[in-house]
Amino acid sequence: MKKLWLMIICTLAFAIYIFPAAAADKNCDETKPVIQQSIIVNGEKLDDYPIIINNCVLVPMRSVSDKLGFTVTWDKDTQEATVQSDTMKCTMTIGEDLYSATSTIALGMTAPTEFGSAPLLINNRLYIPAEVFRLIQGNDPSAVKITDTQIILKNVSK
Repeated sequence: MKKLWLMIICTLAFAIYIFPAAAADKNCDETKPVIQQSIIVNGEKLDDYPIIINNCVLVPMRSVSDKLGFTVTWDKDTQEATVQSDTMKCTMTIGEDLYSATSTIALGMTAPTEFGSAPLLINNRLYIPAEVFRLIQGNDPSAVKITDTQIILKNVSK
């Protein structure tokens, strides 16, 4: 009987020691969204804010696309969104971190790419990685610039 009580006390002591450490680790989760300061599109500051998840900067797809002059379509049934520029388009699916752009004027497409986050639907707004806008503009490095205080996007074809 003493061995049983000793085992119970040791188990409780171990649990009391381990559980607070596990709980503290959960509070420091890196996937917790963080708000960045501002989004600048074609030199104009948007009223919207990006979020960062797993070091991936996500921006609201519709407002950024509209300011860039791109077309957006949404298929509610398949949970797919498409962003289209004058020459390229990218179709993405909620929950899938896989992006590629296809040419709308010639044969060709970019290699499928993961950016670290799938598109997210938050309060009926779709957030996508800012890097999608670089991809859809032929991987032009000047299309997207991310700093500590700003996400700067521009339409490089204009």
